[in-house]
Amino acid sequence: MEQNITNSLYHLKELNGNPFTLQKVAYWLYEYNDLYMEIKNYSENLCEPCQEWKADGFPYDCLQDADYCTKKYRYFTDFYKEVEYGVKIQELDTVCKVALEEYNIFNNDALLKDWLIKYFDIGYNKLAIFYYDHLDYSVNNDEVVHPHFGNSPIGEFGVCIDRKYYENLIDFDDVFKMLLYERKIYPEKLKEIEEEMQKIAIPMIPIPKID
Repeated sequence: MEQNITNSLYHLKELNGNPFTLQKVAYWLYEYNDLYMEIKNYSENLCEPCQEWKADGFPYDCLQDADYCTKKYRYFTDFYKEVEYGVKIQELDTVCKVALEEYNIFNNDALLKDWLIKYFDIGYNKLAIFYYDHLDYSVNNDEVVHPHFGNSPIGEFGVCIDRKYYENLIDFDDVFKMLLYERKIYPEKLKEIEEEMQKIAIPMIPIPKID
């Protein structure tokens, strides 16, 4: 199984065009989906030591990455899922294109608020992770930033998919955040978000002053 994983990763490396095309990444995912499912199913079965620890009420995750641990190949499934996310999130590009076309014809706050409500799930729930985890990593404003979807477990390369496939997502995200956070077109929802954030914020423990 380990050799199959290594072969699959070197195959992906060969497909790299700096950046990858969306089609080649999708092809790789399809080609090795059976391997992904095999490893996923294998990792869901506890090894014998873990079964014994679980029966005795002890923690049973093989934190030492033992050779017998059934979860020892999770590095591949985690990587596969991250790359898969890059292809699946791109499917929103068409919806974002339509949303931008609608935005460009709206000329008052009431219509823009309706627009925010209509596309709130995409802008707030689905694209936030895309931007902060996969796009917001450049320190050079002049650099063309291609979305990054993980580094190969064997090292040597990362998976950056050409930005051109995500242009509508990126433009939509900019518009959404501008309307919600800068222009505050949907104030009641913004207030709700702020209140929720305050509930989950970890309270700061005061540090006693030392004279």
